[in-house]
Amino acid sequence: MSHNSDGFRSRLKRNASAGKKLVDHNPEMYESYWATHDLSMKAGALDQRTKELVALALVVTMKCDVCITFHVRACLKAKASREEIYEVLNVAVMQGDGSALVHANYAVEALDEYLAGRSDNSTRPEPHSH
Repeated sequence: MSHNSDGFRSRLKRNASAGKKLVDHNPEMYESYWATHDLSMKAGALDQRTKELVALALVVTMKCDVCITFHVRACLKAKASREEIYEVLNVAVMQGDGSALVHANYAVEALDEYLAGRSDNSTRPEPHSH
């Protein structure tokens, strides 16, 4: 990202570290969030790859750079191709205009970083165990 010279891996790790504090403060809320996430992203009428591509388009229009990083990685894990990711980013830009274009560019930076092997595979802060 242009505003984060350390790359997406660093940004995601910093966010996860800060997020762990919130998880520790209210673990039930975060367990509930991730349970909802996991249920929503589970394959059903739509396969997981399609759901991740939809999620990526949504977070681009929402302008959440950490979410963009998370969903670019999830798209790749779900075997989405670069071309599929580019197409869904173009749909996001069409819906979100100029500001979505900037965030679509962030997604391309994250994609390039993941495909070049510069980012790790950590996913999200671990929920507090009871």
